[in-house]
Amino acid sequence: MSNEAVAALSANEQSAFATLYRLSAIEVWERLSYYLLMTLVVLFLTAPVQEGGLGWSTASALGLYGGLVAAMQALPVLGGAVADQWLGPVRALRFGAILMLVGHFTMIGPHAVPLLWDAVDPQFDRDGFLAARTELLFASDNVPERLIVGSLYAGLTLVALGNALFKPNISAIIGRLSFGRPASRDAAFSLFHMFVNLGALIAIVLGGWVAARFGFGPAFTLAGFGMLAALALMWVFKGELSHADRPNVLKQKAASSPAAGSGWTRPAALTLGIVTLFGMVLFQMLGTLNLYAAGRVEASLFGFEFPPVWILSMNPVVMLLIMPPLARRWREGRGPGANLSLVGKAGASFACLALAFAGLSAAEALAGTALVPAALLGGAIAMITVAELLIGPSALSAITRIVPAQHGALGAGLFYGALGLGGFLSGQIGASAEILGFGTVFTLIACSCAAIGACLLATRRSAAQVGL
Repeated sequence: MSNEAVAALSANEQSAFATLYRLSAIEVWERLSYYLLMTLVVLFLTAPVQEGGLGWSTASALGLYGGLVAAMQALPVLGGAVADQWLGPVRALRFGAILMLVGHFTMIGPHAVPLLWDAVDPQFDRDGFLAARTELLFASDNVPERLIVGSLYAGLTLVALGNALFKPNISAIIGRLSFGRPASRDAAFSLFHMFVNLGALIAIVLGGWVAARFGFGPAFTLAGFGMLAALALMWVFKGELSHADRPNVLKQKAASSPAAGSGWTRPAALTLGIVTLFGMVLFQMLGTLNLYAAGRVEASLFGFEFPPVWILSMNPVVMLLIMPPLARRWREGRGPGANLSLVGKAGASFACLALAFAGLSAAEALAGTALVPAALLGGAIAMITVAELLIGPSALSAITRIVPAQHGALGAGLFYGALGLGGFLSGQIGASAEILGFGTVFTLIACSCAAIGACLLATRRSAAQVGL
């Protein structure tokens, strides 16, 4: 390659990373809204009615949570197809952001209805209404109760539909950028994943504090303002978004090649299978481990007490500490994991997950009836984060590389759909903790992850034949 070609490739790559950072700024605010909702929804569902919750059982809450995760991750398959066929990724991104904005503000309904119903019905006794109920259900004949739960379902539905358009298309736009080398592409998606976790960190810390101090209603309102900020940035960066909406020439040539047209289905299917298994374990964090932190963990450190949900912030904190230097070294083709195939990274990832849940199982057994120290759960979450940074960005990078450009949004949607299937199964697994106990569930997850990791590491050479 001539010096001019190398310089052109470097200039294209620098431009691609500049666009990546602008897209990541939008993603920070959108993910803040998303994670604020997903972090608090199980706690909101299980909190007593008198404390602003719905008073649901753990099994019911985790059942809805599993379905919500599945919708959040599976509907992007449809959103990606709609964008590829009709809207285009940028317009789909805008429509999705608006739907999520409306949905987040609709989530205020469960907290606003008891206040507003006083103006509608002079006979309505808000305090008596809340005091007389242990749970709130849509099947009730009571109109305020139906409005409360109905606004919950309406808000979650709108957020899920908006997410279906937003989530795959921002990844598809990044996949269209000219990164040049596979190592640079992996580094780019790793940096994007880091910004996702920055939004998650702000959501967990700020949202957890607002919910503990002021209640769930103000916390969900905060999620709505996060989407307002995302929309404002989309307007500021509309020029970059319009430019990124057009696939680059190199990507179009790759998509028109015979390999792109016929040889991508097998490696894509294998990648999506790995992602599904990974999602089953990863989403235990916002579901099972969230409830575990609230009920079985001593949320204090050096005498300072804090909301238990803050322990989950270990995930984005570790990601933000590790990812920038790691992505820089991956971009240079060196550093831990830089030369590992996707299947090799996945095998190492499941080994980390096995260690994390084995540690939690041991901690639960040793604690007995006492509370588990927050540091032990934080350490397990840190190990889960290492697993996530090994497999998550690399799998998404692989999908955007494998799938032809004209199906780019659908490919990203399939990635999130596979995560969604794993998320749905994670809810079913987590719900069994109410019967089996946390320790037993942690042990089963650890053993399963160890077995999956061993199988993946044993099949690395076979997977290499299909480019994984």
